[in-house]
Amino acid sequence: MKTAVRTFILLWAMVITSACTFHIPAEDISQLQAGKTFTRQGGFTIGPGDEIDIVVYGEERLSRRFTVSPAGILTFPLIPPINVVGMTVAQLTKRLESALDGMVKNPRVTASLLGVRSFSVYFAGEINRIGVVPLTSETTFLQAMTLAGGPTAFATGRIVLIRQVGNNKVRRFSLRYEDILTGEKYIDNITLESGDVIYVE
Repeated sequence: MKTAVRTFILLWAMVITSACTFHIPAEDISQLQAGKTFTRQGGFTIGPGDEIDIVVYGEERLSRRFTVSPAGILTFPLIPPINVVGMTVAQLTKRLESALDGMVKNPRVTASLLGVRSFSVYFAGEINRIGVVPLTSETTFLQAMTLAGGPTAFATGRIVLIRQVGNNKVRRFSLRYEDILTGEKYIDNITLESGDVIYVE
């Protein structure tokens, strides 16, 4: 909750300043490191608010839709609550089968994401769509800029990615829009992380 509040305040602070000439100090995008929304194999990791359909074969009373709590906890019958933040669906499936062993005969579990609510990015500055954009899969800079309508006619072309990298640490990385379009600086494979703020100057 505190992270969401900080992000909201940051977003609106940038919206207020977007009408002025504003240059945010930032590191080059080459310094960006991988985040935690996806695994190295591209699998989405579960977060707060996500909806998960869980089926335990032969156990209809256990099979239904579950919503991850704001704290990242999944409450499932018969077993203690599980902190699922950072897990993939495959990891959750194995965890449930292991936890149900001994309570259910030969437990076979299938879990699938129905609704992804934990993955949102924020746009501000000289961009045609200011605000929150919910995402459901790996999204590159170019895809994200397209979803947000692209830069306005007044944009300088400089983009700043603001990312929380720790509980109390935020880093800023800069790139130019033409670098995204031309494929310069090898940024085609850089994907956005949940909570990223994209500020277009």
